[in-house]
Amino acid sequence: MREAETGPFLRRMTLSDLPAAMEVDRRSLPKPWGERIWRDELTSPFGLYLALEQGDEVIGQIGVRSVLDEMHITTIAVLPEHRRRGHARALIWATLAAYPDARLVHLEVRPSNRTARRLYASLGFRETGRRPRYYGDEDAVLMTLDLSEGPSGGGR
Repeated sequence: MREAETGPFLRRMTLSDLPAAMEVDRRSLPKPWGERIWRDELTSPFGLYLALEQGDEVIGQIGVRSVLDEMHITTIAVLPEHRRRGHARALIWATLAAYPDARLVHLEVRPSNRTARRLYASLGFRETGRRPRYYGDEDAVLMTLDLSEGPSGGGR
C-alpha cells in the first residue's frame, strides 16, 4: 500500500519531536511555547503528549496533564493546511481514551477563537469561567467537559 493511502497515525511524542512540535506551534498559535516549556512538558511524568503524523511530518499534537480524575488539555494544534478534517477531534478522543477514569476535562481557549470554541462545544465542553489576561494579550475562556454526565457529556 502506498504511504498516502495509510493516512495519519497517532503516537506518543518524544524529545526527538521537539523541533516538529515547535514548528506546529509556530504555524498554528499566536503565542507558541518556547523550547524550555516544550522540553519540560515532554519530560514530565504527569503529562501525555501525542503527535499526529502523516508521512514523515507531524501535522498535529495534543498535550494533557492528569491528576486523579481530572484532565487538563494544555495544548492542541493542527497545521493550518490539515484543519477541518477531524484531526483535532481525534486528538481529543485519543487522550480521553488514555484516561478512562477521568471525570472532568478542562481547557483554556481564546475568546476570539470561535472555531475552536465551536469544536469544544460540539464535544460537550461548556464554558465554566474566565482567566483574565491568561494569554497576556487576551483573556481565556475556561471550558469543562463533565464525563460523569454520560453520552451527552462528550460521548464516551
